[in-house]
Amino acid sequence: MEVEIKCEIDSKGRIVIPIKIREQLKIEAKDRVKIKIEEVEHRRSFTKECKGLLKGSGDAVELLHRESPFR
Repeated sequence: MEVEIKCEIDSKGRIVIPIKIREQLKIEAKDRVKIKIEEVEHRRSFTKECKGLLKGSGDAVELLHRESPFR
């Protein structure tokens, strides 16, 4: 049987199979499952993505207050 789910790897490298899927497939503790990885989505960091955007713009807080669309 083939089932597709998206999940995260926890800090200990584990994958949690949702309860509904475990029940549907009758998976119990100590059962062995075969995992096929087709794609990996790397987690993106907001701070890393934005790094350098305000470079040379002066005080970032001032700029955000001045340019904010919420004002």
